[in-house]
Amino acid sequence: MHVTAPWSILTPVILIDALERLSQPWNQAALMVLGGTIALLARRYRTGAVLLCLGVLWLGLCAAPSFALLLQRGLTGAYPPTAAGDYPQADAIVVLGGGAIPDTEQDWDSDPADTEATRVGFGLQLYRAGRAAHMLLSGGHGAAGHMAIELREQGVPAAALVTEAQSATTRQNALYSAAILRREGWHRVLLVTSPMHMARAAASFRQQGLQVIEAPSIGHEAGYHRVQPGWRPRRTALWLSSRCLHEYIGLWMYKLRGWA
Repeated sequence: MHVTAPWSILTPVILIDALERLSQPWNQAALMVLGGTIALLARRYRTGAVLLCLGVLWLGLCAAPSFALLLQRGLTGAYPPTAAGDYPQADAIVVLGGGAIPDTEQDWDSDPADTEATRVGFGLQLYRAGRAAHMLLSGGHGAAGHMAIELREQGVPAAALVTEAQSATTRQNALYSAAILRREGWHRVLLVTSPMHMARAAASFRQQGLQVIEAPSIGHEAGYHRVQPGWRPRRTALWLSSRCLHEYIGLWMYKLRGWA
């Protein structure tokens, strides 16, 4: 009987936790300040002063809206907003869980812009535009099931929906979804996720041998639309910087491990 080593089970969890912590500018700044303090105690005054200054400056820079928006453009610039009907046809539409789901009380046809800003909403628009006859919904912790319920309430037949409900990371989204797609004979997919997440998600799915057409949801992720250019520190800008750094570091780690 094959027994999985405890370390191999814990490694993905440790990596995810480390990624979350390293992507937060306040933790990055704290590490610099800590290093500076240790250097000062060791009487390495120049090194200590530099690290202390860098920590403070880095935190201030990440809280500056213009810098946060620059980070965001580096992730989203390759994915301009595109109407659902302008995408080519594919074997399936793959929607990754995450982000807000439109209110079920809302008539999704009354304001398409509201639904296009969400992952599941834009997936629905692609389906209604006839871009694919099937939708694969990927996301653990109930995300896939929740999306399926929402889409059925909007008239999508249950036969058109397939769910992957075990994944907890982008890596698992790609790995588990690819197994289902290959089983169904679907190789060309429209991948729907948020624009900032698209680079890492698309690379992960391509690593599984799939032909991926990026179809990012149209609009801003919740809260980030309030970030306006400027250099005065703002809490929303700090959170946007953290979200962007999470993706930059995540993509680097995925490439390092051969996942993307």
